[in-house]
Amino acid sequence: MRIRDRRLLPRCELPVSAYCLGLLALENFATEMGQPQMTEHSHRFRVETPMFPLGSVLFPGATLPLNVFEERYRSLAQRCVGNEELFGVVLIEKGHEVGGGDVRSSVGCLARIFEHREFADGRWALLVRGETKIMIDEWLADDPYPVAITSDFPDDVNDGSIEQGMEVLKRLADLIAKAKSVGYEMPTIDPEAFAVGADAEELGYRIAQLTPSGPFDRQKILTRRSCAERLSCVEELIIGLEEVLDATRGNK
Repeated sequence: MRIRDRRLLPRCELPVSAYCLGLLALENFATEMGQPQMTEHSHRFRVETPMFPLGSVLFPGATLPLNVFEERYRSLAQRCVGNEELFGVVLIEKGHEVGGGDVRSSVGCLARIFEHREFADGRWALLVRGETKIMIDEWLADDPYPVAITSDFPDDVNDGSIEQGMEVLKRLADLIAKAKSVGYEMPTIDPEAFAVGADAEELGYRIAQLTPSGPFDRQKILTRRSCAERLSCVEELIIGLEEVLDATRGNK
């Protein structure tokens, strides 16, 4: 039996000794019932999660199309579609998506399937949306797809602000306008319309998704533990792109 509610337990005001005994009792109960355990230090549930290592990074709130043709990942798709179950997406740092033997990142993102199609030859077309960040605590034996013990990877602090996000977004919009002026094909951004309905965290991930960057830069953003840090990381990327673009324009 898998625990699907990954929220933290409510804060407890019991004395430390009683609290520790309570944690121990919960772990013993979880073990007896075959349930995932909570770690002593993080107080977060550790769960067994089907995993899909990729050469790209999935952000919370972002969508990602997947063409599933390997037999083991067909099994993963069938399981997750049939059980309405989430799976983890994690970046392959070294190696390839096909065949195994790869080196994977330790931080990924849970993915929810919201559109799917199975073809007559057994392939699957999936459209997934990123949910929450996860830490990969331990890799298990393939079953037949990769499986890992994972836990939540929440931010350390809630320090994001719409104001910071809008500043970074406007800088990105200016960069895109400059790039389009010298022939690059990029989508035009209306910052106000782009930010509609988003809180600071959602806006930060939207900006990160739109910023031109490679998988390792995107992984660096994903691993940041606060909204402000992620926005600062994105802004550094934008500054670097501005310098490259200015140099390119100067040589023309």
